[in-house]
Amino acid sequence: MGARPLDEVRAAAARLQVWAFPRVMAQRVRLNFTQPRDPAAVRPATSAGAALGRIGHQRVLSDPGLRVGVAPNVDTLYSVAWLDLDAGEHELRTPAYGRRYYSYQVGLADTGSPWSLGQRTHGSLLPSLLFRRGPLGIRERDGRLEVTTPHRFLMVCGRTLVEPDDPDDLVRVHALQDAVELRTPAVGPGREEAPVGMRDVDLDAVPRDAEVHEPVAFARSLARVVRDLAPASVPTTVRADLATCGLIHGAPSEEVADAVRDGLADGVHAIEARVGALGRVAHGWALNEHGPDAGSDDLLRAAVARAQIYVNPVEEATYPVAEVDDRGEPLDGGERSYAITFAADDQPPADAFWSLTVYHRAGLLVDNPLGRYAVGDRTPGLRREADGSLRIHVAAYPPVDGTSNWLPAPRGPFRLMLRLYHPRDPGWVPPPVVRIA
Repeated sequence: MGARPLDEVRAAAARLQVWAFPRVMAQRVRLNFTQPRDPAAVRPATSAGAALGRIGHQRVLSDPGLRVGVAPNVDTLYSVAWLDLDAGEHELRTPAYGRRYYSYQVGLADTGSPWSLGQRTHGSLLPSLLFRRGPLGIRERDGRLEVTTPHRFLMVCGRTLVEPDDPDDLVRVHALQDAVELRTPAVGPGREEAPVGMRDVDLDAVPRDAEVHEPVAFARSLARVVRDLAPASVPTTVRADLATCGLIHGAPSEEVADAVRDGLADGVHAIEARVGALGRVAHGWALNEHGPDAGSDDLLRAAVARAQIYVNPVEEATYPVAEVDDRGEPLDGGERSYAITFAADDQPPADAFWSLTVYHRAGLLVDNPLGRYAVGDRTPGLRREADGSLRIHVAAYPPVDGTSNWLPAPRGPFRLMLRLYHPRDPGWVPPPVVRIA
């Protein structure tokens, strides 16, 4: 390192954190889903995990036990495949969905999601999708849609709507899932693992906090990320910052380790501050009007990965998030209760469906006696006011007038996410979260 000033090392580590965070988190999501040390492990019914190069299907809607990813929805069943494009071309074939909502989102190794294909783009039947490595793009070829990415790994995330008031609908969705076919033409269908995918088996599992905060764990995870990205996707400034921090060979010297650790913390603080300003704020709601499209804004990309990793493109869905009430104070169910009122002429403008979900601040669903984690336009039994408005109570305890419109909150800090699928007006602002007690 020579005479590198420690403040320079710290600044370089902070920049590295901001650039690396979404890519390291994408890698962590992939490893959590594919479990390379035991790819054939039986997953819980709430998980869509599967071995690399296979597609996994979530069989029951998400619940508080699901701890993969951030802010899962409770409207659709996920079908997820992580593909290793170094293994060759992969082809996805899907059944006809009729009028049911479905989509297949393409997620990149940097957490970008340029495309979501499905009912909105192709109606009930999606053409076969062909995935291979190449310049980022999508085109029609021989009646199929060819998707290319310069990176080694790619995620395909399917969502299929489940009707909450029809107990038999889950069976119908399972049949649709079972009709999905993913195959790798280069090696033929039925292979258990992609040929080179098990290189990741030697990546020791490390706690997420260590991966973000500890220099050695951070360096090791980032080295894996850099290895699997296209070389042109790694800026020269990143390589220079790695050298400045002494992370080229995985571990900094003792003299700079503390400066690197402080810089990584600085980067996390910058990301968390940006989460509070993902887009414009109105009525206490943060409106991310760019979705996963961060362009060249590394800090925005990191903030989206922190709060809404692998969020859909805005054409497919928008996700207003509230963490404060109408007084600008943090939402907290420990001693307070709240209400959100949608006027009769100002319901959430979504052509597919909408839902309102409550999460712990960490992005996990809230356990509650009703087993209700969201309410929306398909929730059975919601009661409307005489003027046609819809008032939703958000609190840790049920309101005195009954549980029909109760969205249970935790006894502590929480956030709300409103999902609008096929939004008619991406600029629409939800009403404030009003403190009522």
